[in-house]
Amino acid sequence: MTRLRISATLRVAIGLAFVSTTLLLVAYSLGMIPDIDREKLRSRLAQCETIAISASVQARQDETYRMEQVLRAIAERNDDIQSVAIRRHNGFLVAEIGDHQQHWNREDARHGSNTYVVVPVLASNHEPWGSIEIRFRELTRTGLNRLIRDPCFQLFLAFPAAMVLLTFLYLRKMLSHTDPSKAVPSRVRSALDTLTGGLLVLDAKGKIVLANRAFVRASGLEPKELSGMVVSNLPWVSADPALPHAEYDWLKAIREGQPQPSFMLALDGETPRTFLVNCAPIQGDEGYYRGVLASFEDVTALKEKELELKRMLEELTHSREEIRRHNEQLRELAMRDPLTGCLNRRAFFERFEQEWSRSTRHGHPLSCIILDLDYFKSINDQYGHATGDRILKKIGTLLSDTVRGGDFVCRYGGEEFCIVLSEIDYHEAVATADRLRKEISDNITIENRPVTASIGVSSMSLGGEHPQAVVEQADKALYVAKHLGRDQVACFADVSDDLEIDESQISRIKPAEQDADVAIPFHAVTALISALGYRDAATADHSRRVADLCVAVGNRLMSVSECYILEIAALLHDIGKIGVPDSVLLKPGPLTRDEWEIMGIHDTMGVEIVDSAFNSPTLTSIIESHHAFYGGKGRHEDLPTGKDIPMGARILSIADTYDAIISDRVYRKGRTAEEAFAELRRCAGDQFDPDIVEHFIETVQSLGSDLEDAGVDVNKKTALRIGLQIERLSQAIDNKDSESLQALLGRLKMTAQAGDVHDIATSVSSLESAVGSDAEMSEILGLTNELLNLCRSTQRVFLDRQEDKKTRLESINVSET
Repeated sequence: MTRLRISATLRVAIGLAFVSTTLLLVAYSLGMIPDIDREKLRSRLAQCETIAISASVQARQDETYRMEQVLRAIAERNDDIQSVAIRRHNGFLVAEIGDHQQHWNREDARHGSNTYVVVPVLASNHEPWGSIEIRFRELTRTGLNRLIRDPCFQLFLAFPAAMVLLTFLYLRKMLSHTDPSKAVPSRVRSALDTLTGGLLVLDAKGKIVLANRAFVRASGLEPKELSGMVVSNLPWVSADPALPHAEYDWLKAIREGQPQPSFMLALDGETPRTFLVNCAPIQGDEGYYRGVLASFEDVTALKEKELELKRMLEELTHSREEIRRHNEQLRELAMRDPLTGCLNRRAFFERFEQEWSRSTRHGHPLSCIILDLDYFKSINDQYGHATGDRILKKIGTLLSDTVRGGDFVCRYGGEEFCIVLSEIDYHEAVATADRLRKEISDNITIENRPVTASIGVSSMSLGGEHPQAVVEQADKALYVAKHLGRDQVACFADVSDDLEIDESQISRIKPAEQDADVAIPFHAVTALISALGYRDAATADHSRRVADLCVAVGNRLMSVSECYILEIAALLHDIGKIGVPDSVLLKPGPLTRDEWEIMGIHDTMGVEIVDSAFNSPTLTSIIESHHAFYGGKGRHEDLPTGKDIPMGARILSIADTYDAIISDRVYRKGRTAEEAFAELRRCAGDQFDPDIVEHFIETVQSLGSDLEDAGVDVNKKTALRIGLQIERLSQAIDNKDSESLQALLGRLKMTAQAGDVHDIATSVSSLESAVGSDAEMSEILGLTNELLNLCRSTQRVFLDRQEDKKTRLESINVSET
């Protein structure tokens, strides 16, 4: 009804305007509106009179020229005058201003016209002198311009305009008091109020006609405030600040007449809300679009969860990147000797093989130096192991600072260092070695006595077929340097095959002849021990510790090449455990008889792996015989006894047993070193070689701080192993690989438990439970971040402790200097 009353009122107003306009046109057609400008006509008459008087005066004085000048000036200043002519009474044209002759109309001038005017000019005796002909612009106006400028027309036009304006103001006032939502039936409003999502009905101008109850609650406004409001004026903000502001989709729906795809929009306020908006145009019976139906699904909780997941993922990425940096630092530390900071033996062998391959590929020379400190045992005996350690630290720093950037230094044994010099042959290597020898004696002293070193040099050009062969050659040259009186350099190129060496002058036995076995690539050894570490980290750590003990003991009982093979045998002596089932290999308690039988299979499996991988009889023999008993009755009946057991196997057996006794197990605590020594002596002669047992005990006792550093090395490996597993675990989460995630969590928990990092083990258990129960991703990410933070803290504490230790050692060195 309201719409009908409004339409009737509009029709009345338009009808009045139409009637007024019709009356105006009729009045004009009947001549009630004049067609000329009377005021301008009067102005022309007055002007003509003035021209007549002025021209008559000038005619009596016969000043025709001056008359012409005056008329020209008047014509130029009066836009209403188009042309002027001066004509004598006999018709003679005296002067013409403008194109007068061409446009002058004599007939109109003769009959009288307000455009063509003739002004008479009299002589002194009132006789006719002539006339002034003036052509004015057309005075009569035509068309719309005349109507608009005419006062009568303006009066008639003002009336309908006023009627329309008053009607508009009246309707505006009346509409402001009406409720647009009343146009929607009550049953429809009730149905819309039952919807859980917000809904708006908008008119063609984007004004709110109806807002359902859900939208009213979300907006925080009253229904009366929303009714009639332009919906774009609500405090909308983009749900994604990174996206530019664009036209609201409800306006596009009206303009394009098409439903718009879903989009996210947030409504600001005391409690900001985020909506998923869908818009569809409303088409009337007449065919044009009368408004828009817009639905607003409240996705605030979903958006908050999405933001929380995004924050967690960013934190996860940040933590993973920091762990990656820590892992790089730990990898570097794992490659270094804890005391001297030089490369350890295993890192040295890997680097040497890489450099050997590069030099072979490019045809570059490559040299090796072995350096041994003179009388170092007496320094330890006289001044103590702490002083000896500080000297080793200084030697390591001096060598690392002196060699070139592409060269690398390794602490090869107790007081031995090995240096690889890239792209120089043995002539230059000898000069470099002699410079290093002088640097040591000039800069490192004890009680004003110089510390000296003997050095052996060799190069790949001297016939060595693999890296270990070149090291063996350099070691032989070192023996020559010791034989010749120490504190000097010897090169393998100058070593005579028949040179007799006085073994009483050196600290080790005479080196054996070059081993006939094939070269053993150390990178392959590293790959196998890494594979073992992936299956059982504790076994891999045990193998590394046993290898370090074997090298320390065998260093003075065996040649360099024999000691190298012994080290590899120690690293791989448990490699057969790769084939043992996890239920037995990773069992937290003591094994049963049947399980020991399964475990026993790993001996045979390990021998087969090593034999097929390296084809080295010496290496295979050490691993195969290290379970042999010195007095007989070993694990297998066909094993050798007594001195028939290879020396490497006898050493490995003792080192393996010693580390097993002092190491912690899940089911028991490790015993002390003294208790382990007592057990070794008790079994000497029966299970172990008695002479090597005593030599082993003496060597272990002499290691001093090196054993403490070995304990730190275990922590270092644990921290690195946890960090690497965390990296893989994060990748599994990124890839949503639940199967790999479960497996990695189990392995990480075992690593943490083996390393006594109980906080990480507990955190892993919580994450395992969440993954196994199909918890929400937010919970899994939250627990993962907690785990990563624990890992970062563990690594950071270790790295800080290492940095503090390094700083203390440097301060001690400075104070001593």
